[in-house]
Amino acid sequence: MRRWIQIVGGPISSSAGRNLSSHEAETVFRQLLEGEGSDAQVASIFLAIRGRGVSTDELVGFARAARRRISFPQMLPRTVVVATTRLGKLKYPPLGLAAAAAAATAGARIALQASPHVEGGGITLGDLWQSIRGSDCLFGDELQSAIQNSSLHCWCPSKSDPGWERLMRIEEEVGLRSIPDQVSKLLVPEGVPLLVPSLSGPVLGMASDAIATLGHRQAAILQGVESSIDPSCSQRTRGMWIADGFKSPLRMEPGDYGLQWHQEPMPRHNCPIEAAKEATARALMGIAPEANTALLGAALMLTLAGVTRDFASGASLARDAIESGKAYRQVFDVP
Repeated sequence: MRRWIQIVGGPISSSAGRNLSSHEAETVFRQLLEGEGSDAQVASIFLAIRGRGVSTDELVGFARAARRRISFPQMLPRTVVVATTRLGKLKYPPLGLAAAAAAATAGARIALQASPHVEGGGITLGDLWQSIRGSDCLFGDELQSAIQNSSLHCWCPSKSDPGWERLMRIEEEVGLRSIPDQVSKLLVPEGVPLLVPSLSGPVLGMASDAIATLGHRQAAILQGVESSIDPSCSQRTRGMWIADGFKSPLRMEPGDYGLQWHQEPMPRHNCPIEAAKEATARALMGIAPEANTALLGAALMLTLAGVTRDFASGASLARDAIESGKAYRQVFDVP
């Protein structure tokens, strides 16, 4: 492990460090998941790579090592994995669950890949799912059963591999977003349609290259509100779209679908989790602006799943799902 630290961080100065090849990155991450290295060495690797930025080859290698240790469930047709991070949203309530419920009601199958937030982070879809449904995010055999019986479920694949516990603990103790958070979003079966968030800036190209290299022919990498999967209803949302393996820029203008609003949905409760629950309920009752954001997110999911050919048709189907009341019952289990 000391040798890997010197390679990525430089034995004397950081300028002497270098990026890992995909093979080297796969080896390093496999060793980390197997428990090699002290906590200090693991943190040193995370910080060295974070300091100069992870490369596409490194991200691909890390993800391959992690995926090989997990037995993924068999996904059914028209399933989209919606991958999120443990950082959550701090300023605005998350509306991904409302979007997923609308998409699941309209004909897609949505697997929310989520977990509870880290210390200092905002509300995640994992927090919201546990609070509303009263159950943890699934993994293992329970997940396969849920996939067969429900069009909407929440799973946490990192729970299937005990090696992740230490890496996430170290990342949380350091207090900086690094490799575990980035790789955890990619713990999905190869080839499954994928919606994943990205930070603003030049990392978008790197993320799309990594996802395409990992075998996903249908995917959306979204630079949503607070780097989430929630499209903005007040301005253009940027991202990258992968269709049949070909990449193209994604530009989602809420006004094109009659969903423009003057500001993003704001929290209506002092408690963040209660604010998230209220925002989800408002979205699924068709109340703007929460519904606007949810409809845009559902349109993305329905198009990725192949239910619709374009976002406009997806937004229309999602609106029907919300107006029928069925999307609300998907989440809140109202008879």
